[in-house]
Amino acid sequence: MTSSMNFQWCSVQPCLAKCEGNVFMVHVDDLLLAGSREFWTQKFLPTMQQKFSVSYKMLGGTGTEINFLKGRLVMLSDGMMIAPGTSAAKVVECFEKHFGHARVQKVPCGSALQQEDNSQKLTPTDAKNLRSVIGLLLYLSRDRVDIMFGVKELASAMSSPSLCSVQRLRKLIGFIKYTCDIGVKLPFPEHGVGKFKQGTEVFWLLETYTDADWSSNKARRRSTSCSTHFVNGCFAYGSSRSQKVVSLSSAESELHSMIGGCCDGIFIRSCLQFLLSVDVEHHQFTDNSAARQMISRQGVGRIRHLSGKLLWMQSKVMDGDVIIHQVPTLWNYSDVGTKSLPRSRLLFLLCGIGMVEADTAEPFGLEEYNNMAEQETNRREISKLAKTLKRITLLITVQGLGPVVAEGAEIGDLQ
Repeated sequence: MTSSMNFQWCSVQPCLAKCEGNVFMVHVDDLLLAGSREFWTQKFLPTMQQKFSVSYKMLGGTGTEINFLKGRLVMLSDGMMIAPGTSAAKVVECFEKHFGHARVQKVPCGSALQQEDNSQKLTPTDAKNLRSVIGLLLYLSRDRVDIMFGVKELASAMSSPSLCSVQRLRKLIGFIKYTCDIGVKLPFPEHGVGKFKQGTEVFWLLETYTDADWSSNKARRRSTSCSTHFVNGCFAYGSSRSQKVVSLSSAESELHSMIGGCCDGIFIRSCLQFLLSVDVEHHQFTDNSAARQMISRQGVGRIRHLSGKLLWMQSKVMDGDVIIHQVPTLWNYSDVGTKSLPRSRLLFLLCGIGMVEADTAEPFGLEEYNNMAEQETNRREISKLAKTLKRITLLITVQGLGPVVAEGAEIGDLQ
């Protein structure tokens, strides 16, 4: 490929390549191409068929789909949908085969997921079966941000699973049974339009949202970091990770989350700039003002025992590689992977991220999204009205006061 068609390979991610305005992703003997149909049919395919036996499938009109790396790519009228190749029914069947029936649940996990586990350990056979189910969930959670926090916590117990692990897994399986198959919708990108940031000079925009749940794990007291990344408003990648250190404050845990999300964002930006051959703006959002202020300034100030990676991110901000913003907690989409959430909050975030039902491509949790967005709008309007009334009342009070003079004196005597 390199010699016959002058392929250029990405130094950051060697699986990516480009040639004559076409971009490729290669994984062993599987290849995904996005580009010109003419290049595919007249140049690339004939060249490959001279040396290899090639089977392929192309996206056509609305409703056509292809499979790549255990994922389904479905063409829609206003974009594309990516759905996991591992079906929810397969995961549920695997669990119920070994551990019995799982009742439908409306949330993937509860607060007890991070409590200390002192229950009896499983037998070797049950432990093996549990690891098989969690292995399927690890594939599924790559494309489903709603379960990545729960899967992360369950995977941490795979080395020595217990009866409590089975019960926690049963709840997650019940939620998957309730939601069935869901995917993520990628609408056609617009110039400089993202989830929160809009109106930039460049076309391509990368947004990174980060959040952390401080010392939520009662057994290890380690915080959970989550980051979600969007390219022109389209969900690109999400992660939920346990921090490697015990943070002594919420600001410290947010800093670790911001730095981890920034590293992921820099990698994604480098890949995008290689494929697109244009500049990509990187904006990062956090709802913690203390962490944002420490990142935005230069130097350590009065802080002691500071990690060097904070200074590294300060230099990235100063160089303009990443731009830091404050975002309201309601609109921080990375909250989805930090802790167990109420059902309404979870569905609101899923709809905002772009999750859709795999069968119909209808937005998932649209009703909850509209309700919470309306409540937030009403709250802001009421807050503005209250401030306006306060100013009017103060103005009336000031205008209604006459000059104050001492008893027995006249106003002219005081001038």
